[in-house]
Amino acid sequence: MLVVDDEEGPRLSLRMVFKNDFRVHAVENGEKAIEFARHNPIHVAILDIRMAGRSGIEVLRSLKEIDPHVEIIMLTAYETIETARQALRLGACDYLSKPFDLPTIREAVARALRLRRISETVLATQERLHRLTDQLHDATLKEDMARTTNQIYAGVLHDINNPLTIIVGYVEMLELRLTKVSFLHGADLDAVREDLAIISKQVNTCFAIATRYLRSLGKRHFSNREVRVNQVLTDLQTLLKHHPAIKGGHLGVKLLDKDAAALINGTELIQILLNLTINAFQSTSKDQTVWVTAEVVNQPLPVETLCDGPQDIVLGREPLANEPPLIALSVLDQGPGIAPEVLPHIFEPYFTTKADQGTGLGLAIVSRLVQDHRGLLHARTKLGAGTRMTVYFPAKEPSASNEPFRI
Repeated sequence: MLVVDDEEGPRLSLRMVFKNDFRVHAVENGEKAIEFARHNPIHVAILDIRMAGRSGIEVLRSLKEIDPHVEIIMLTAYETIETARQALRLGACDYLSKPFDLPTIREAVARALRLRRISETVLATQERLHRLTDQLHDATLKEDMARTTNQIYAGVLHDINNPLTIIVGYVEMLELRLTKVSFLHGADLDAVREDLAIISKQVNTCFAIATRYLRSLGKRHFSNREVRVNQVLTDLQTLLKHHPAIKGGHLGVKLLDKDAAALINGTELIQILLNLTINAFQSTSKDQTVWVTAEVVNQPLPVETLCDGPQDIVLGREPLANEPPLIALSVLDQGPGIAPEVLPHIFEPYFTTKADQGTGLGLAIVSRLVQDHRGLLHARTKLGAGTRMTVYFPAKEPSASNEPFRI
């Protein structure tokens, strides 16, 4: 913490108040403050506005030039509306009158520190995205990718598109919220912190997806994990809360009465459900309710009765680990259904009936991931009545040591 005041009393008071919370550096003029800031990181600064030499406003401007993310609280015994406006316009997070009381100054500093941490989170997120871009760029330089570059990068871009769409939506919401206020507090600050937490989760998802593909290029083994089904379904609701594909529709989710663990990597399961759910919402331009349900199957699937036909297509009979318990996850839409002549092709790469918004990769990726994890995929459709996509995976009771998967 940097304290700048030409009166000794406030300097000593603030040093005493915050000595257990910060390393406090107190100076009596703006020149010393700016010199200190050039050589030392500052999280929070408290500036008096009226000082001999440089004014607090001038020091504020200089500190922001050195570090735009430093949070600054202005103090004055001669408050004017114009001075307050100028300070907030230059990036001060608060403006307090002298003499100040302890609860007020503590609350202002706590709020400033929270804002600083939000800035650090945004910076860290940007850096991680840059590293992800560098990783993908480096991968293109490998000679052994020559035969599979197009297919792999198409898959990467398709998978990452969903979390990036969500990131963009939340960033736009943050920009709108931040342009309407000079500083954040209370409910506004809490809302921004929640949005940043969701953005951070989406960045983690991008990293996990990219890592999966990059490891596959190096022919390394990517081990499975068990993942709590109810946690994934709850995360799915969060991820799609502001997704443009939903528009005026509604997403309904039915959790397991008693949670279970699916034997699949959590990132891949969330990608399967995202692709199936977004595809379901895009099945019609009308508002609809798409349901995602889960249930535990305690007996082997009757694979011999699951046959392809005009209304059904089944993938994964051979690799299926058909030993109970199994987890069945279904996505049901209220679209027009799939025509019999189209149904056999929906899991083929690059096949799409959505010329304006489809890449033809979503269901192909779902098919590959399901079968890679010894699961089964069953699509059942009826013209005029919608489609149900169900995936089955081996399951088990969640172990006590199994931490909930977080995106």
